Amino acid sequence: MAGPEFRIARTRQEQADVLRLRDAVYVQDQQRLADVGDTASSFDRFDTQSRYIVGYQDGAAVGTIKVVPDSPAGLPCDGVTDLATLRTGNRLVEFGHLMTLPEARSTGIGMALMREALVHSVCTFRVTHILGDFFVDDDGGGGLRDFYTGIGFLPLHGPYRDDRFQDAPLSMVAVLDVPEAARRSATEEGRTGQLLRFFFHDYPFAKESALANASSATR
Repeated sequence: MAGPEFRIARTRQEQADVLRLRDAVYVQDQQRLADVGDTASSFDRFDTQSRYIVGYQDGAAVGTIKVVPDSPAGLPCDGVTDLATLRTGNRLVEFGHLMTLPEARSTGIGMALMREALVHSVCTFRVTHILGDFFVDDDGGGGLRDFYTGIGFLPLHGPYRDDRFQDAPLSMVAVLDVPEAARRSATEEGRTGQLLRFFFHDYPFAKESALANASSATR
């Protein structure tokens, strides 16, 4: 089986793949939404400034992640926490809607999508900080899941009940200092070190990624 392919959703087909993934994961599997259109007035209002990266395995869409660069329109998590201090001297993006089909979750596609989003954000937007509004770990005391803390995300706000989803699950806004995480990747040991080096082994990604080049060509 060939490795996954990653594309920025630009064509109608690729955009339709994003909606199919949202239906399969948020509506059918997790029941976070009643319909794929339920995010039209919330998350989707940032789509004009966003990039959806889609992962394909053997030609089929199996996962996606949304990258929202900061702009005068703000970021989705502005509705939850005050980012004024963090914005001073920094460049921000927010990652959202990281989702993979249930049958693909043991393949590492989620980590690979995060890595693609990181490289794209650094190469295209020169980001210093990445924000995420994550569902909390229900089995870990209501905090961030180990995966995110291992990379270096730190809580910025929360937990809070996110009424943009059905049953208002507990969520938490967190932030990753990208240069600091890259520095840690050189010295951290154990599982955390392996995770950091997966994401940052070639930071600052001196060569523009294929995704970054494709994005620039269409702007």
